[in-house]
Amino acid sequence: MKGKRFLDEAKSFRDMKSLEKMKKEKRSVRGRTLDDWLLSPQEFKKLKKNFEEHVQQLVNGGLRYGRIIEVQKRNVFLAEEDEKGMPITENLWLCSIAKRHFQRAHKERNFVVVGDRVLFAPDTGIEFDDDGEPTNTDLPRGVVQHAFARTSQISRQDPLNAAWDHVMLANIDLVVIVASVLHPEVRFGLLDRFLVQSEQEELPAVIVLNKVDLLQNPKLATPAFLQNYHNRIKIYRDIGYEVLEICALKPKTTKEAITRLRQIFKGKIVGFAGHSGVGKSSIVNLMKPEFEQIVDEDPAIFYKGRHTTTYNSLLHLGIGAYAIDTPGVRSFHMKGIGPQELSACFREFRPFACMYRECAHDKEEGCAIKKAVQEGQISRERYRSYLGILKGISFREGEGDDTDALMIADLKAREQVRDNNNKE
Repeated sequence: MKGKRFLDEAKSFRDMKSLEKMKKEKRSVRGRTLDDWLLSPQEFKKLKKNFEEHVQQLVNGGLRYGRIIEVQKRNVFLAEEDEKGMPITENLWLCSIAKRHFQRAHKERNFVVVGDRVLFAPDTGIEFDDDGEPTNTDLPRGVVQHAFARTSQISRQDPLNAAWDHVMLANIDLVVIVASVLHPEVRFGLLDRFLVQSEQEELPAVIVLNKVDLLQNPKLATPAFLQNYHNRIKIYRDIGYEVLEICALKPKTTKEAITRLRQIFKGKIVGFAGHSGVGKSSIVNLMKPEFEQIVDEDPAIFYKGRHTTTYNSLLHLGIGAYAIDTPGVRSFHMKGIGPQELSACFREFRPFACMYRECAHDKEEGCAIKKAVQEGQISRERYRSYLGILKGISFREGEGDDTDALMIADLKAREQVRDNNNKE
């Protein structure tokens, strides 16, 4: 009897697992239904259907174009788009996600992220004027029904769930990778990861180094530190990246660099990315945003590299651009990228062809990349960064290559001396 009961329980368990598998497969199919959620021209092309006609039918049926401005727990703020597809941030809507989508199989932390383009349905009962603007409510409400496929995104493995992607930036024209020279120290490994993502997405990237006034302080920046810092910056400039050194707290001291930033930003949707506390929000504030970003006005706090931004937001800038400001990250783990794809994202690797078609540029004899490193045609620092990404090092705070470790140790020692002097 015990054996039969055991077999019955085992069969029941198998049936339950089978049922769960069927439900999961059903959710996955629903997630790929043509008009269920994602509107992708590629999918319509595969099905030999006209994408533009389908979208126009949805719009004719009462749906509106929107751009996600901010994401809350259960709701999103979005702005309607103009004829050029740019968000009109004065026309805000508070929307929820259509409930039927909560059964979708998804591989991302959120259904939508700031920057996503969507179609939404206004709530019934809203009245509109001749221009299509709501007239009987200050903050109209609606329901997001569909999302358009993204043209670009910057994402990492979600720190809370390794099976998910954490998409930080979506549908941007330019990624601005912000670091501070000190407080906190520039993490070149983290910087390289953002550059790899920009290369994957074929996104232009600009490197902005903030708090450069600290380099004038001999107690913080020794001659050895300065030499190493300038050598590292030269590496990025030599391979074609634009590197701008600024001081957001004292903009007049780096006026030319800030003017150049404004020129680069104009007409674009710009995504800001970088370590916590490097001054991303302070830089956004220099671009005349519609809403001033919250930063601590105390210079002592500013130079401690404290995290201030807690959520993504899309802002209209007075210079004729848009910015997506993001919270800083302390780790950046990339998954699912092989050596061929990764090496293609390192610009300086591209001129060198290995004899091996699937060379990992690690321990292979006769590797052209390794030879270029030995001959000084590729920097050892960038090569070490490549290996770190290839082998899955997260570059969490405190991690990095040997050069980073020496810089950080040098800084920490001098900070300790300074603190001891202040106590005395």
